[in-house]
Amino acid sequence: MDTVASLAARWQILRPHAGNGAGMDRRERAWRRAAELAAGGGPVSLETVCAAATEAITADGYGVTLVSAPGLREFACASDPVGVLVEEVQLACGEGPCTDAYSSLAAVLVPDLDDAAERWPGFVAPVAGQGVRAVFAFPLQVAGVRVGAIDFYRRQASALTADEATDAGAFAAVAAQVAFRSHPAPAALAAVSGDEPPHGFPPVVHQAAGMLAAQLEVSVEEALVRLRAYAFLHAQPLTGLARQVLERRLALEDDHEPGSGR
Repeated sequence: MDTVASLAARWQILRPHAGNGAGMDRRERAWRRAAELAAGGGPVSLETVCAAATEAITADGYGVTLVSAPGLREFACASDPVGVLVEEVQLACGEGPCTDAYSSLAAVLVPDLDDAAERWPGFVAPVAGQGVRAVFAFPLQVAGVRVGAIDFYRRQASALTADEATDAGAFAAVAAQVAFRSHPAPAALAAVSGDEPPHGFPPVVHQAAGMLAAQLEVSVEEALVRLRAYAFLHAQPLTGLARQVLERRLALEDDHEPGSGR
């Protein structure tokens, strides 16, 4: 397994330096734009990189999920509630452009979601219902080590231009650096396989599944299936739904609406 030191040697987890090649020039410009957005000259964050990218490619919003350990994927940040939904739906149904980009280490560009209805039926319907018409997903990787993926969305069906796609890839490279640098256990990412997409869930979802399993007298796996199904059918963010279960504001056995209590 690669150590943190060897990973850092393969990819400088620092500010990008100017160098030869258009790709490096694009990454340098992406970093500078993100730095300009950082308040008061503070450190460049994942949010500022993604916000700068969204502006550069004329998208309407973004969402990011990161892999914290093998099999565990977590929501990281988003531009707005729609961006959150784009990520949460993929967590709930286990399919979508983010998952495919992560697995293939390649961009997944969907200029018209109608064309992907059969490919990702569990993903397209909920997000299209909220006005999402196009999604562009890019893997976040550091020297081939998977960190996560970012989705950009548009409310109008349209394709990225060649320059926009290249810029998005440059911003994704910078975002991967920032996410890797702040990861609590970066060496663990070297063990993450692309053969098994990150269908893991945040701790709050597992906690809610455990509570449901005890309440319903079913296995934890069955409780997780029910939780995901409820989130999908009611177009609810999975993590928000899990919190409602933990706070006893939702009883799935009675099929109450969120917030209605028992």
